[in-house]
Amino acid sequence: MEDAASAGGQRRDHRIEAGLRILDLPTSSGIMVIGTIDPASRASWETSLHLLVEDGGGTVDLSCLSFTDVRGMSALVDAARRVQPPRSLKIRHPPETVRKVLRLFWPEEAARLVADDGRSI
Repeated sequence: MEDAASAGGQRRDHRIEAGLRILDLPTSSGIMVIGTIDPASRASWETSLHLLVEDGGGTVDLSCLSFTDVRGMSALVDAARRVQPPRSLKIRHPPETVRKVLRLFWPEEAARLVADDGRSI
C-alpha cells in the first residue's frame, strides 16, 4: 500500500494494489472507496476506517465500490460504533448489495449509517 499521509491533518490518499483504492473526499471529511473489499485488501480497508474514526468520523462514499464481503461491512459497522457522539460515520451511495447486507446483519445500524440519498435502506 502506498500512503501519502502527512502529519498535521493534511489530506491522505491511499492507493492499495489489491484491487482497492481509497481517496480522501475533496469537499468533506471522509473517504471514497473504489474497487473491492475482500481478504486481500482487508488490512488496508480497516486501517483507513481506523484513521477516519481517529479523525472523528465523516463520510464513506461507496458509489465506486464494486464488491465487499460481509467482513468488510462488519469492519465498517464496527468503525461507526467507535465514533464518539455527537460525531458520526455515514455512508453515501451504497450499492444495493450493501444495503441488503446491512439490513440483514445490522438492521438497527442500517438506517443510522446511510446518509439520506433519497432511498430507504
